[in-house]
Amino acid sequence: MIEINENIFNLVHSGFNKLMTEKLDEKKIDFRSHPVAEKHENYKYVIIEEAKNQLLLKTWKENDIGSGIILKNVNNAINVKSNNLIDWRKKDDFKKLMATKENEKFLYDFFKSKIEDGKAFDNFVEVGFSYQLIAYLFFIKNHQKYMPISQEKFDEIFSSINIDFKTSHNCSWENYLEYNEIIKLFKKQLSQRFKTASLLDAHSFLWIYGFQLKESKTKPEKAKHNQKTVKKTTNKQIKRNKPELETYKPKGNVDIKDLAETINETYYIEKHRKLMEIGEIAERIVLDSEIEFLKSDFPELAEKVRLVSNNPQLGFDILSFETDGKQKQIEVKAISHNGNVKSFIITRNEFSKSKTYSNYYVYCVVGINSDNPEILRIKNPDFDNNDDFLMEPLTYRIIFE
Repeated sequence: MIEINENIFNLVHSGFNKLMTEKLDEKKIDFRSHPVAEKHENYKYVIIEEAKNQLLLKTWKENDIGSGIILKNVNNAINVKSNNLIDWRKKDDFKKLMATKENEKFLYDFFKSKIEDGKAFDNFVEVGFSYQLIAYLFFIKNHQKYMPISQEKFDEIFSSINIDFKTSHNCSWENYLEYNEIIKLFKKQLSQRFKTASLLDAHSFLWIYGFQLKESKTKPEKAKHNQKTVKKTTNKQIKRNKPELETYKPKGNVDIKDLAETINETYYIEKHRKLMEIGEIAERIVLDSEIEFLKSDFPELAEKVRLVSNNPQLGFDILSFETDGKQKQIEVKAISHNGNVKSFIITRNEFSKSKTYSNYYVYCVVGINSDNPEILRIKNPDFDNNDDFLMEPLTYRIIFE
């Protein structure tokens, strides 16, 4: 039987408070009103509210079974905006459930509590759902009792506070019950510190502790990257190297005084080096993301993920895998964006390979030097036949005799 004594709780509480800039009288506020919770975790309440709005559970009727309505509503509840409680690839697991009368009857019975939760969990496992997706379905069914899960993350959290419990490779009803029980024990302790605290607040409390745990591990490396970034983008450099194109007006003859400072070969070498460095950081972010995603449930596939960018003839940077073992060819682009407009450069070979491979992805990494870089994924883009993309020629090769 796992126990959460005061020492363990205080260890987590201390980590939680590392993100605070000033002291608060916690007993006078709800956990949700805490500045750290408001900043990092209260979005979960938005997700659960929106999921329930999409689920429309109170409108379900037995004669809806087999119509496709129930399946559609559950799918909408899974794919609510900004839902990061499930990895985007694991959301696709739900598509394994065909729109049959039998399956909709099962979902109806599950959400209407006409079937035992343990039996429903086992049925979800048999269908092939991931642990993360199953936990999310239980969460939107009853967020007062069940919590979402990220196995590797919580295993790291539990290990750091000497709780001998693992969720990775342990997708079972018994394991899920014990996972929720641990969070309930933290809720009990948390309720003694704050005016009110829910089970979801205790989940967030642990997650924030895990967040600062990651920050403390990576801070020296990030500081190093930030130093490089400052070196790259000082105001002095920008001012010197950026021609004043917006104020330039063509003249019959060019006045040498109006020309930008001469840029020598060293500048181009340095610029190329920095671009290479940015690209390598983006590739590392994607590589780590792919391995982390597969490692918890598909470790044998995670071991096969490879960085192959040293061979430009391949036309992609990372060889990864879908959960069914199918290869994924991933081209990585570090990008910035202006409002909603995003862009990147693609080589002729990469463009050709995007048509050759049947499972080609472009992963666009935004904010590589931020604490939370974002990955935008484009599958089988078909750039020249898709109205979502505008292709612009930037260079030409001139051939002559």
